[in-house]
Amino acid sequence: MATAASDAEVATQRGSARTAARDAQNIAATAWLCAIPCAALTVVAILLLGPPLGALLAPAHHPFAFLEGVADQVRPEPTEHARYLIALCAPLLGAAAVIAAPRWRSRIPARAVTPVVIVAQLALAGLVVACLLGQYRITYTTLAGEGLAQAHLRCFTPTTLVVAGLLATAVVAALRADAARRRLLTRLTARDTRSRRAATTSVAVAMTAVWVLHAVNSDASIANAIFEVRYHLAFTLDETFAVLNGRTPLVDFTAQYGSLSPYLIALPMLAFGKTLLTFTVTLCTLTALALLAVYDVLRRAARSSVAALLLYLPFLATSLFFVAGTLTNRSSVGTYSGNFPLRYALPFTLACATAHVIEQRRDDRARLWGLFTLAGLAAINNSDFGLAALGATVAALLWATPSEGRRAMLPRLAVALIAGLASAVVLVSLLTLLRTGSLPQPARLVDYARIYAIGGFALLPIPRTLGLHLLIYFTYVAAIVLATVRTTRAATNRVLTGMLAWSGVFGLGAGMYWVGRSHPVALKYQFSAWALALMLLTVAAVRELARPRLRATAIGAMTVLFGFGVAACSLAQTPTPWGQLQRLQAPTQPPSAQPLGAAQDPVTRRFVASLADGPSRFVVRDGAPVAILLTTGHRVADAYGVVDVSPYTGVDSLTTVERVDVVLNALRSAGGNTVILPTTLDTSILSVLDRRGFEPLTASGLSRYVEGQTQPLTRPWSEDAAIMKWVDSRHLRPRALR
Repeated sequence: MATAASDAEVATQRGSARTAARDAQNIAATAWLCAIPCAALTVVAILLLGPPLGALLAPAHHPFAFLEGVADQVRPEPTEHARYLIALCAPLLGAAAVIAAPRWRSRIPARAVTPVVIVAQLALAGLVVACLLGQYRITYTTLAGEGLAQAHLRCFTPTTLVVAGLLATAVVAALRADAARRRLLTRLTARDTRSRRAATTSVAVAMTAVWVLHAVNSDASIANAIFEVRYHLAFTLDETFAVLNGRTPLVDFTAQYGSLSPYLIALPMLAFGKTLLTFTVTLCTLTALALLAVYDVLRRAARSSVAALLLYLPFLATSLFFVAGTLTNRSSVGTYSGNFPLRYALPFTLACATAHVIEQRRDDRARLWGLFTLAGLAAINNSDFGLAALGATVAALLWATPSEGRRAMLPRLAVALIAGLASAVVLVSLLTLLRTGSLPQPARLVDYARIYAIGGFALLPIPRTLGLHLLIYFTYVAAIVLATVRTTRAATNRVLTGMLAWSGVFGLGAGMYWVGRSHPVALKYQFSAWALALMLLTVAAVRELARPRLRATAIGAMTVLFGFGVAACSLAQTPTPWGQLQRLQAPTQPPSAQPLGAAQDPVTRRFVASLADGPSRFVVRDGAPVAILLTTGHRVADAYGVVDVSPYTGVDSLTTVERVDVVLNALRSAGGNTVILPTTLDTSILSVLDRRGFEPLTASGLSRYVEGQTQPLTRPWSEDAAIMKWVDSRHLRPRALR
């Protein structure tokens, strides 16, 4: 009797398992049934509603007075922004359709389901191919000097696509061969031991160190770096030196890339020296920690450190994708510190913390409070990616929560969200109060965003519909829809479910940056977010293809594996450690002047650091306020013992009359009267200086500026530029010298 009862119990369990598997398959098929109708509805909405919604988004009056020299770079894109906002609704529409499936699924004949599902997947696979081929036909409009230029994007070569296809085929073949499948899955899903986890983590750390080494530079080696590396590094370097020079982001300084990260970067520079080597090593350390946080996410999502390592290496290579130069001396996503670590580091750290909370199943108020405090700090540091990470964290927690507990969680989640954001604001306020006695100014958080998004400065249109950008968008949509499928069928791996939702929402939110400025290189800056979503989809795809019997949804999984193969091909760009060491030790090419440093000769130093004390007398005084409108002006001021009062990083950030006035007002408020400018600038700024009573220093003293006639006195600064000096003629006895 006991045996009979036991057999009946086993049969019941097997029946329940088969029922659960069938329900899971039905829900997955339902998502594919929704794909074509939802896509069609989204396209119609984009075409019809985009223009009128764009008209509503466009300001009635232009909020900025741009300088004449950059007026041709002002091209607002309200319709394009509106269409992207509509596109953001597509995954929500698909998710809603999946959740509502019990109400409409029964109306579709059972025999029609499989053909429709297969057609939808084939359509997606065809679209993927079209997007990959479309990259060879796209011509981008870019800004070049005073006008426009044409540029192309060739991220993945035909050889890459062929190798990716072969790699995906090999993985599918291994998963479908019974013996090989068992061995592969046994090794990848084997329970982690302490030694296995230590070994895989060590490999991940070592490979990360190898990859970030190419972004290390010293004050000597930077002279040999390609132009893009030097140009972009100057801005982020100056943001940290603004803090070292006494400026306070959100109070008297507006950071473009990170309002909080300069404080963290400044600490090792105070301890180990204010050198470019210390700066770049600190940046690379933060980048490495952020990337390794993603490794931890993959480990928790895949439930295996071996599988996580196999996913992490393609993610690592794609995140630090090659841009220009050679494999030894290169520009990459990793050398652009505006991305790594300033935009990505806190969001990826937040992703790791979110995965930990989900895995521990301890979403109590204290943990959620800490999580959203970190999310608030990420949003304050950089709103471009920080707000996207905040929304992604909320989505991950909601998707990872079982449906029966979601309603009870909402009040707790809302309270934790409000408390966490309030805590972040309080922490930042305490920081600024301690430094300056002033509270932060919220407008500075979105100062640059308003110039670009609302003012339309330097925006570039999306050139074509088919291209890598559309493929990246589909990856995020797929991640959100798959997360919805998994939460609907109560999948046991909550971390994978939640992080799929996280990666999809974060990618779509961060993608707004590229939609506004659709530059070919800026698309590569999105690769890290894309690679994260792709690796998480790969976890689900491998499990789908490893089932004893292929389902109708297998084509979609194979397409994901092809994407994984494309990402894996990026490993061919791996830098060699010995090559990087040789680069750092290579002799400096002429000219030998330090491109991002300060001239050492006393004549130039006095020219920059002295304040006018009358029409012909100039005085050097420690701590004197000067507006040094060079890209590294705050570093120069710190080296010369004066204070650069400019709230921005150099003259390239002064694109509007309002910003120039802000700098001049800050100078007068600080009691100074001297402005240092590069000679290679938009000359329309000089008319603003003239209107405010500033005069250039000439060989015969101060003189009223007349365009084409006045010859300012200059000092050589770099190989392609000199500097000049303008003085406030209305304040020739500055308060700072009294």
